[in-house]
Amino acid sequence: MSKLPQDIMVDILTYLPVKSLLRFKCVCKLWHSLISDPKFVKSHLKTAREVNSNKSQRLLLSTRTPQSVDFEAASEGDEDNAVQELEYPDVVRCSPTYFIGIMGSCDGLICLFVDYAKLVLWNPSTRDYKEMPKPSCDHGFDFFAGIGYDSSNDDYKFVIPSCTTADGSEQIMVEVLTLKTNVWRKVPEICQGTTLVGAYRGLFCNGAVHWLGKQENGSEKEYVAVSFDVAEERFKEVVPLPDHFDTVVLGMSGNSLCAFGECHGSYFEAWIHEQEYDSSASFRRLFRLPADRLSQEPKVVLCLTKKGELLLDYDEWQLALYHPVEDKNKCIRAYRDSNLCDLAIYTESLVSINGDDSRDPRRRSRRKMVIA
Repeated sequence: MSKLPQDIMVDILTYLPVKSLLRFKCVCKLWHSLISDPKFVKSHLKTAREVNSNKSQRLLLSTRTPQSVDFEAASEGDEDNAVQELEYPDVVRCSPTYFIGIMGSCDGLICLFVDYAKLVLWNPSTRDYKEMPKPSCDHGFDFFAGIGYDSSNDDYKFVIPSCTTADGSEQIMVEVLTLKTNVWRKVPEICQGTTLVGAYRGLFCNGAVHWLGKQENGSEKEYVAVSFDVAEERFKEVVPLPDHFDTVVLGMSGNSLCAFGECHGSYFEAWIHEQEYDSSASFRRLFRLPADRLSQEPKVVLCLTKKGELLLDYDEWQLALYHPVEDKNKCIRAYRDSNLCDLAIYTESLVSINGDDSRDPRRRSRRKMVIA
């Protein structure tokens, strides 16, 4: 590759997995400098999202030994390579109770909530990490959160919304931490007449973090998607979800927000939001399935893959990929060692947190394969 023009070499490298690129950084100073360059990191991430999403998208399980599930290998039945064991940074491994919640995921960065006390930002692909300061307000053990990218300032922001009541009306207030300043601050932005429900972990897409909410509508409340614009630090207009859902969860399909709902106990539906998230757009139904098409009721629908498969999390601690057109269910043979295990979708990336873990030789131990 030394005889290739640099622009062609860079283009080829953007298609390679993170694991290979980390090895290539040791080849020579030129490659180390090139692969570490922020412009290359952004280009590699863009390719991973838009071209190689099936190869770069993963599911993280926060078990005692964290596990990463490769969607493509799982879909193709390659059980030996579908699940990899990872290694937490030291600041997480010293946890006495080993409760590790996942509070958000964006561009390969994952925020861990350790022992109901510490917030740790971690890139499981590079092993880079950083312990974040505690929020200025005490949010207790159970709070909503999310992480997103501010493209206008080239910075990542961690967001904690909190639901309160004022003058008899529910409202949402927000605290924000920016990665560059590492300081929490309250945002003078309020979402009136709405409360958050369901999963506490927000989903980032199209510049905003999204949560499931309920909005006051006369004497009733309706399900809505609540979104917080990370760059502008303001709530967007809430978007109503289909009003016939009995239960609903939000998920992702690529870079689009999805809603998965059960209706009257008789059928299951998947809806997707338009690519550009704005007040004029709405959800569009992708498909409807009779309830008996699923072998058992899933606890959570995590996402819709590029291949059109639903990633399902069952109560019995079982993961599966279900193809609604082919009516095929493929079990993923990952293990759970605790009912406190959390799950989140992430994209393998080279994005840096400026932590020390990636430079610590003790963290360079080889990843192990889980062979069921």
